[in-house]
Amino acid sequence: MRTFLRLLICATGFSVFNTAYAAEAAEIRAQLNAQHSSILSSEMAAKIVQLNVQEGERFKQGDLLVAFNCAEQQAQLKKAQAVVQAAEKTYEVNSRLTKLNSMSPLELEMAAAEVAKAKADIALMGAVLQKCAIAAPFSGRVAERLVQRYQYVKAGDPILDILDDSQLEVTVLVPSSWLKWLKPGYEFKVFLEETEREYPAKVKMLGARIDAVSQSIKITGVITGKTDDLLAGMSGRAIFPAAATAKDGGSVASGMEPMRPTAKDGGSVASGMEPMRPTAKDGGSVASGMEPMRPTAKDGGSVASGMEPMRPTAKDGGSVASGTGSAAKHD
Repeated sequence: MRTFLRLLICATGFSVFNTAYAAEAAEIRAQLNAQHSSILSSEMAAKIVQLNVQEGERFKQGDLLVAFNCAEQQAQLKKAQAVVQAAEKTYEVNSRLTKLNSMSPLELEMAAAEVAKAKADIALMGAVLQKCAIAAPFSGRVAERLVQRYQYVKAGDPILDILDDSQLEVTVLVPSSWLKWLKPGYEFKVFLEETEREYPAKVKMLGARIDAVSQSIKITGVITGKTDDLLAGMSGRAIFPAAATAKDGGSVASGMEPMRPTAKDGGSVASGMEPMRPTAKDGGSVASGMEPMRPTAKDGGSVASGMEPMRPTAKDGGSVASGTGSAAKHD
């Protein structure tokens, strides 16, 4: 029975050790992504006449990145402008004739409609000419150049892959059970393998959906330190320190309950396991409600869990175990 108690104590200690180890900081794979990124595509079929940036080059918002050959569209715009001038002249003449009762009001209205139609053609050509140049929608860098200068492209063909690396985001998939303590603003660290350095970060937002199969959720964080040496696509480990509990200032990792002292003897329990505690009878200890070894009133022996100890008999000084007596007398 004493051997059994030793094994139980060892198992209890092993469980406590594992819980304490799990309560340490958790590490999960993480990746850096650009806050804004886009693939710029052609909105028209034309030849590229200007391509002002190279891969890796920086640009500012509003800078001209790509220009197309739009000589045909510009000619059509001039034609539309000439049509407008002619329509306006016709309307002016018809207006005078109407005042002299030499033309019906219907013909005047038709002339006014021609003027409006010609102006609409100008607006249409103006919209087409706006597609002849691509300006930078935000400040950033060119990640990849997908075409070359003087290349003919069709509508929808990708031209430039650009990104904004002014503030990089950290993308991590964490267990959904972490939502009990992981909130926006929670601070953690990111170790990047490319630089072999740690960077401070904090949670920016939580994902809107939990994956039911993997029981995980996507979170987005931001690097709060200097990011001059960082590039989008770097990967490493997100290090989450254990979250403090509201009861005793303990910590949990991955939703595991922390080590906490008990009120009886200052001991500790892990995840609801009751600690070793002395008994009121002999100062011994029990684990998880099991009664300890204790001396009997008859001979100072001991019993474990209600089992009666070995004791001498009244006849010959022999002993019995658990009610089984020795021989009644010697031959």
